[in-house]
Amino acid sequence: MANSSASLQKSPEPRPQYAIRKILVAHDGSSAAENALKDAIDIAREFKAEIILARVELPDEDFSSTAVAARKSEDTDELEHLQQELTKQGIQSHVQLRTGLVGDTLFDLTHKEKSDILMLGAYGHGRRDRQTLGSTAEHLLRSIPCPALTYGPEAEPGLMARLKEGRPILLPIPVPCPLCDLDFAGQIAKLFNSPLELLHVIQGPHVVRTRNKQEKACRELVRGLEKQGVKACCTVFFGVPEVFIHAVAIERDTPLILMPLQRRDRLSSITSDNVAAQIIRRSRVPVMSYRLD
Repeated sequence: MANSSASLQKSPEPRPQYAIRKILVAHDGSSAAENALKDAIDIAREFKAEIILARVELPDEDFSSTAVAARKSEDTDELEHLQQELTKQGIQSHVQLRTGLVGDTLFDLTHKEKSDILMLGAYGHGRRDRQTLGSTAEHLLRSIPCPALTYGPEAEPGLMARLKEGRPILLPIPVPCPLCDLDFAGQIAKLFNSPLELLHVIQGPHVVRTRNKQEKACRELVRGLEKQGVKACCTVFFGVPEVFIHAVAIERDTPLILMPLQRRDRLSSITSDNVAAQIIRRSRVPVMSYRLD
């Protein structure tokens, strides 16, 4: 007779495959946000997704004044014009113009809209950069439930075209790293039909034994990904994480950097609290961050 208690045990349900159906673009009029929107249009075309154009005005702005009321009207006109342009291109979209704290409001919008991805600019310093996210972005990336595709001041549009060239997506990882922490990265690789390159940077003095141990751990992760149908390779360096991540991204001509983030601990799961922030500031390509918890 079969063990009744065993028969009642439920096998873990598989995680749903990640898909992009709704794209929330935080459009603040900055050049970085414009670059994010250009790539959002390409992604929307590729996956037949909807774009939500969001702009957040700061809460201390008094819309009773003539100047600020004119500014709000200007923002509304600009977003509606962008929406009309999207419609001409056959892309479904709508506008969200809100007042509030930028990070908190975007967080709420990702929930309300059930966004699959948030695309935004960060750390811009151009003439038209008005509310370009800095520390707000860092706080936001720690907490939002959906992945965020962030464009720093050096990042250029053209993501989909670069992905289709077949170059590997760069994935900095800590070691040890459970294979389940790479689940989302594997889904992204499958979604874009791209290989992954795992990158681990060891801080401290160069010790051959340490490197060999870390390389072995990385190769085991690569084998685990390949069993899941993801083409992958790995590289291990000694040095400063943000320096080597940036350098390898340029050398590999990577189209995209993936950064796994911890909600309650560090902004980057690699080492220090500002690794992801520094990569976003310096990277020539967008950085996609996602929460591990």
